[in-house]
Amino acid sequence: MFDKLKDVYQLQKQARAMQAALAKEEVTGMSRDSAFQVTVNGNQDVLRVNISDGADMSKEAVERNAKEAFSDALTKVKNIMAQKMQGML
Repeated sequence: MFDKLKDVYQLQKQARAMQAALAKEEVTGMSRDSAFQVTVNGNQDVLRVNISDGADMSKEAVERNAKEAFSDALTKVKNIMAQKMQGML
């Protein structure tokens, strides 16, 4: 029983270490037209949103660009997470 508790403790410790390492990672996702950028950390917290100077977009274009940029950033974060998980195994 104590071995199982020790294993759980080790998993929790590894998870905290992974979360701390991911918090230090930053990635920037871009919309297809590069007018919109979203920067997130490895814990998927939004750090910055950037709209290109002079961008004159409709509400629909802002929504589409925001979605594209955020999706791009999340894809990059998932790749980083997968690499870090490989390193733990």
